[in-house]
Amino acid sequence: MKFPLIPALIALASLAGCATGPTPWQPHKNAIFSYLGNAAQGAPTDPAPTRADVSYGDHERHRFDFWQAQGEGPRPLFLYFHGGGFGFGNKWELRPSVLRSILNQGISVISCNYRLVESGPLPQPLHDGARALQHIRHHAADFNIDPNRIACGGYSAGGLMSLWLAFHNDLADPDSPDPIARQSTRITCAAVSDAPTHLVAPEVYGWFQVPHLREFPSTRRCFEIKSLEELHDPRVVDLARQVSPYTHVSPGDPPVYLAHTGRNRSVNRFTLPTIWVHHPLFGIKLRQRIHDAGNQCTLHYRNGPPPAQDPITFLTQHLTP
Repeated sequence: MKFPLIPALIALASLAGCATGPTPWQPHKNAIFSYLGNAAQGAPTDPAPTRADVSYGDHERHRFDFWQAQGEGPRPLFLYFHGGGFGFGNKWELRPSVLRSILNQGISVISCNYRLVESGPLPQPLHDGARALQHIRHHAADFNIDPNRIACGGYSAGGLMSLWLAFHNDLADPDSPDPIARQSTRITCAAVSDAPTHLVAPEVYGWFQVPHLREFPSTRRCFEIKSLEELHDPRVVDLARQVSPYTHVSPGDPPVYLAHTGRNRSVNRFTLPTIWVHHPLFGIKLRQRIHDAGNQCTLHYRNGPPPAQDPITFLTQHLTP
């Protein structure tokens, strides 16, 4: 089996960066396993899914695994999206210890795949996430889920997707002949790790006070560009705004929990992509925007102040009566 050299090196650097010291919430297995593929990551067995590879669409990536929590009546749900820069990754990423902790609170769990950018650029993966959420709501009774108590979460790109769903206007189409498309995409709350919250490159460069940053491997496929200079083109800037959670923050959004496993430190044009794309500055900027809108946000990063609560407590507080 052959692996791309650059992503493998990035994965090793990311793994090394998380190896020492206490870190904020890390719901995912170490990124190197995602880079190396499904065989390295391993299918979930402890606990094994109640239902595996449930289909929510026609594509082979339109699949999720479901774990049923114990408890009386319909259960709340935590819907997890994997990371991987929209270029790799799979639903086996969710760490078993995190999965068990959520199930122990009486909250059912779904871990979801979506189409990667090799089959189409942004916003396609985000729309897949919305479709999965609508599918789950439409079939809530089949999973013994309360459709009014659904949280989203994820790592990196999956965290971006979860926040996008949390802040975006409801994508339900009440006039659609498709009953699934008529379902709401609004959620109760979101808890994410290492999410890049804003993708408008010129503005992100301004946040970091640098002329440019090192290229993330999937950037060109995400935006269908041939060079990084095109990140300044109006078409790309407009698309980046559409897919950025930061853009969609407004009063009345649900509460969110943001974890960043790295430190708030300076970056430059030599900084590895997995360092700057997961940087706490994305959480700091988003938290300020959320607070300015009058909404709730908890933020935890490695060299920042400790949060008032951990993410499992956060999810339990908002999902259980």
